[in-house]
Amino acid sequence: MLQNGDTIGLVGCSNGREQEREKDIKRVEELLSKHFGIGVVRATTIFETESRMPKQRAESLLNMYQNPEIKAIFDISGGDLANEILPYLDFEAIKIANKPFIGYSDLTVILNAIYAKTGVSGYNYQLLHLAGNESELQLRQFENTFLKGEKTVIPYETIVESAKMTGQVIGGNIRCLLKLAGTEYLPDPTGKIILLEAMSGDRSKIATFFAQLDQIGYLKEANGVILGTFSEMEKLEQQKEVDEMAREYMQRYRKFLIKTSIVGHNEDAQPFPLGEKLEF
Repeated sequence: MLQNGDTIGLVGCSNGREQEREKDIKRVEELLSKHFGIGVVRATTIFETESRMPKQRAESLLNMYQNPEIKAIFDISGGDLANEILPYLDFEAIKIANKPFIGYSDLTVILNAIYAKTGVSGYNYQLLHLAGNESELQLRQFENTFLKGEKTVIPYETIVESAKMTGQVIGGNIRCLLKLAGTEYLPDPTGKIILLEAMSGDRSKIATFFAQLDQIGYLKEANGVILGTFSEMEKLEQQKEVDEMAREYMQRYRKFLIKTSIVGHNEDAQPFPLGEKLEF
């Protein structure tokens, strides 16, 4: 995907970053240049102090797709506002450019909308982790995934088995995925694997998210579900309750359910492919 001398784009399609994060962004740029010779072009809509109405954020993203020098696009934002830009995106231009979009959390909205409208795959990943407490690990993971093109090794625990444990992966953050419900931007779950993780959400919130996924047919039509980490539930020592919620639905439909620790809001999270086929 990337090689020494390439350039990537940094964008912010969701909430703007605080100006205090400038030092972290600069650190990421320095690490990419030092270790991999990769240059960075920033959008003008990354920080909350900048003019960043929905149309402007969409235009900043499309500019990255239309710039032939940009080989991959990393969104370093997060929050709540990503779905505002969907009506302003030119999905035909995105399909033609065929560049990977990489982001996590609220960028689940953009990742799944792009896949639904174009079939172009991306990655669930936060580039700012390069400047975090697990910098050395993240540098290795970045190199293995984005430069060497190695397939993600997924350590997992099987909760429910089924005869067909394969499919293209969609999903990401459970709350943000559900913002696409009832829209043209929600991928068809038929025969897919649904990846689900969460930062916030106590038992009641996570339960209602699963209920909505079920009511829109997602759990019945998919081949299976991958559970990542559910951060608030882990802090409450209730992660097993998430497993049980999901187990009830997947046993009902005789679909598989596995869990992994490599996807979520943890600083050691790995890049996880979306839109690509996996088999367990």
